[in-house]
Amino acid sequence: MKHLSGFLPVAVLFIMLLAGMAAGILQKDKTYSSVENRTLQQFPKLNAKRVFNGKFQKKYEKYLADQFPARDSWVKLQSITERAFGKTESNGVYFGKNGYLLEKYTEEDIDKKLAGKNINVLAKFAREASKTADVKVMIVPSKTFVLKDYLPAFAETYDEIIFYNKLEKKLPDNVIIDVYNTLKEHMDEDIFYRTDHHWTTYGAWYAYNAYINGTGLADAETKKDLKTVSKSFLGSSYSKVNMYSKKDNIDIYEPVNEMTVVYNLGEKTENTFYQTEFLKKKDKYSVFFGGNQALLEISGGTKNKKTLFIVKDSFANCIIPFLAEDYEKVVVADMRHLNAGMTMLLRKYNPTDVLVLYNTIQFMQDKDFALKL
Repeated sequence: MKHLSGFLPVAVLFIMLLAGMAAGILQKDKTYSSVENRTLQQFPKLNAKRVFNGKFQKKYEKYLADQFPARDSWVKLQSITERAFGKTESNGVYFGKNGYLLEKYTEEDIDKKLAGKNINVLAKFAREASKTADVKVMIVPSKTFVLKDYLPAFAETYDEIIFYNKLEKKLPDNVIIDVYNTLKEHMDEDIFYRTDHHWTTYGAWYAYNAYINGTGLADAETKKDLKTVSKSFLGSSYSKVNMYSKKDNIDIYEPVNEMTVVYNLGEKTENTFYQTEFLKKKDKYSVFFGGNQALLEISGGTKNKKTLFIVKDSFANCIIPFLAEDYEKVVVADMRHLNAGMTMLLRKYNPTDVLVLYNTIQFMQDKDFALKL
């Protein structure tokens, strides 16, 4: 009997593996994970060339991980187990103070050559665009860097001041809008989501104040009347660990005047910035304009013959409603989703003002920025 009991753990493990393999074979491949908010790897194309150069094996390994049966439950179990054993991070996310989930960014994650290239191209663009427009650059620090006091003890993170110093040396004077120090002053407020890497609408409002002070357009103090539209948001950081201590609120700002938003050169026209159907879905952050759009044309703001052209990533989505009131027209271009040259766009819209708004990490890691700008 003792002899047989020694094989019991092996037998149980063997049965579990067989059950997992059977489930993997029988289940239909999923294309999207609502928990992780991303597209899942499908079975890769198989041919001799891809096998010999290793591309098939790499994609297949990712395919197995993405299509593993009950993947979401295993991700959660992994996070719970790692926390139980005293680990302060899981799947690239730190478990921070006050319930904050903080993305892990280290120096090894930054491609210095790519980051330098993007800075150089941005500087060239700013100099050229400044010939006909008032240009401002707002590069938003990561939540992890602003809230680094919330990190676990001895947690490693990239020093974004290095990036800012390089940016300041390259860009013309009076172009950069300093949002790092602005956000740092309000770090004890809800300026970032606990479960997502984006700033909140409150954080964006403080940045909007910094922009207004840098341009002298208007008094921003009257624009903090926000409306809570969701109290159950679980964002991208949560998706990586499937754990949270508190769900986030999503707040929006509704301008006094009615606005008109034309999507993607006439694809559709709306009289609101918000697509509220997303509040019933996992991707609640897409309540802002229905997610990232290639091109938006917004009208209905102050009749001052000013046009603001925004080059952006997703961090701009919740600051646009503030800016829209201060210009007769606002054009928003997300170059990641737009196949058009910047020179052609500037010639078409002839803006009086240009704002480049990106997150630091996304800016440094964007492989298409230099090519498309």
